Amino acid sequence: KAQNVGSLAAIIENLGSGDGDYLQSVADNLKADFKGVVVLGATSNGAVALVATVSPELTKQVQAGKLIQAIAPIVGGKGGGRPDNARGGGKDVSRLDEALGKAVQLLKK
Repeated sequence: KAQNVGSLAAIIENLGSGDGDYLQSVADNLKADFKGVVVLGATSNGAVALVATVSPELTKQVQAGKLIQAIAPIVGGKGGGRPDNARGGGKDVSRLDEALGKAVQLLKK
């Protein structure tokens, strides 16, 4: 579900069970119709996957790579990517919701 975070439209969700490729396909489908920031997380086989996408017209305000670099350490991992698309992950599945909450905080700034 989309929400307004600060001045940005965002979808930030824990999708439960899934890997990075699954998250990427969901994010790509959302990107087709949604102009804003998408941050998705899921867990699979004891690991966390994270994906962030940012509509091209918003990359001056928010970079997907920087978002992932900021939240992946919370789940004990790392990641990065381009301003419009980034992926990351980690091993601490218990902290996925905390990492997604951090993404919300970062977007409010």
